[in-house]
Amino acid sequence: MPDRSSLPDEAADFLRQHLGDSWTTAPLAGDASVRAYYRVSLSDGSTLMLAWYPAEVRPQLRRFLDAYEAVSPFCRVPEVLHHGEAASLQQDVGDRTLFDLLHEDRAEGVRLYRAAIDALVEFQRSHGRGINPPFTADFFYAELEMTREFYVEKLAGSASAGLETLFRKIADDLSRHPYVLCHRDYHGQNIHVVNDELFLIDYQDLRMGPDTYDLASLLRDRGVCRILGEETEEELVEYYRARTGADEGLRHRYFATLLQRSIKILGTFSKQPLVRGRLHYLDFIPPSLESVRRALRELPEYAELERLLPMTFDVDAARERLKEVSS
Repeated sequence: MPDRSSLPDEAADFLRQHLGDSWTTAPLAGDASVRAYYRVSLSDGSTLMLAWYPAEVRPQLRRFLDAYEAVSPFCRVPEVLHHGEAASLQQDVGDRTLFDLLHEDRAEGVRLYRAAIDALVEFQRSHGRGINPPFTADFFYAELEMTREFYVEKLAGSASAGLETLFRKIADDLSRHPYVLCHRDYHGQNIHVVNDELFLIDYQDLRMGPDTYDLASLLRDRGVCRILGEETEEELVEYYRARTGADEGLRHRYFATLLQRSIKILGTFSKQPLVRGRLHYLDFIPPSLESVRRALRELPEYAELERLLPMTFDVDAARERLKEVSS
């Protein structure tokens, strides 16, 4: 009999409808959302991946399917085999990610990070522009305000006076960059490697935004630049500029985008442990602060952030403090 111990009844019914009874499931690690993922093993030894959308996020499934129709002709994404009102059954692209590969073999990782830039350029050609509203200055500012609340005030326990003006300037400046189609979460853990081919996942939030937004995510999120190194980072920024035919101002835009994204994800990585108890996100805060410092070296107009934003963070102390609060 199939293992349904952790599977919602609706999801089990969906699988039975499309696969019969000869399957088993195992839960997979999810992302920052409440979507749930399962590896489905079939009697012939093959596997598929089930994405399950609980009721509170069910409208996201329609958005995902629209995004799939838009991007699948242009770039490599897992094939959607079946879908219903609350689930989709997809090609299984395994667990090996570009992020993992870089940590195992830097030289091979750098080669495939360059290939990921090629894939990004192809992604930008797809037709997903109307699925989600474009980034706006108010949107960027709201993301920074989340950082003020969850990182500065709640996690670091610091005052936030003076940040509002700088955050508004960052948001306004970013909204004036040239816009392209953005994946919005384009980093190495959302790029799976199968037989030397790259598959993009988690692209349902795609929208029009700054031309370096996904590049900054790819080269800096989750501390990958500690392995890539700043010299390689700058080489890959120039490679992207050449591939897209962008102007010489792209380098400055890259660091401006990096600044906003790095500050924003401080809020994301603080909210996850504070609200959902996901303490492993704390480990990503120090490299995010490193990215803030790197961007500020290129952007003297925002130098005051060094004084206003808490720029040091002790992961172990924060972990112990949060454990005490939740116990």
